[in-house]
Amino acid sequence: MENGRQVAVVTGGASGIGLGIARRLAEQGMAVVAADWNGAACADAAASLDGYRDGTAVVEADVGTEAGAAEAVETAVTRFGRIDFLCNNAAIHPIATIEEMDVTAWNEAFRVNVTGAFLCSREALPHMKKQGAGSIVNIGSVSGVAPYAGGGAYAVTKAALAMLTRVLALEAGPFGITVNCIAPGSIQHRNPGGGNTSHIPVGRGGTIDDVASLVIYLASEEARYVTGATLVLDGGATAGRKRAGVAVERPPDQGGER
Repeated sequence: MENGRQVAVVTGGASGIGLGIARRLAEQGMAVVAADWNGAACADAAASLDGYRDGTAVVEADVGTEAGAAEAVETAVTRFGRIDFLCNNAAIHPIATIEEMDVTAWNEAFRVNVTGAFLCSREALPHMKKQGAGSIVNIGSVSGVAPYAGGGAYAVTKAALAMLTRVLALEAGPFGITVNCIAPGSIQHRNPGGGNTSHIPVGRGGTIDDVASLVIYLASEEARYVTGATLVLDGGATAGRKRAGVAVERPPDQGGER
């Protein structure tokens, strides 16, 4: 382990939630490899992570291919000597009803969202097994639990990712490796503070930091007994539904942060 640091790989790590996760892991002292297929985003991410440059690498790689997944993991092992944590975050989100969905777009969603996680996990597991420890976190979605019309391909892939999580947890657990899935709800990284949040019991949309904080917990020693789980991170939006005519009053603002 280089300088006592753990080493992480984050796919889809050059922008949005992935970049936020990569940055937070670096802040925690991990060496981080951010892999992404978008070359322009990779250049921006390298600049964004420049303050951690001795402990970060940004790789332009399509992890939905065997070569790309191998490159992402091999970069971690070659550059930093090991891989302790894998975050399968790369995803695409086609919008169309099932009736309107083009089969090419359907297959591409599975290639990136599910096959990418499978390939990267397959590459990382031998290294983690040799170490006798490791953790994998798959970034799913509440769409895999409670889908919406027009997002069928995305919802089905995220449901499949939750099942892949459970299978991997069964197979990797005896080797000291935990595997979990985070299912975020409305994460307002493109329009912070915007959108309708009336359906969310906590009264706000999620943030990238909300996701990254749960990732950090699941990657930590404190979470060694958590595996095979899909953890919904949606402010209570899918906990149930309100009863018509019954209002729940919010307490007055007490000031400060929680």
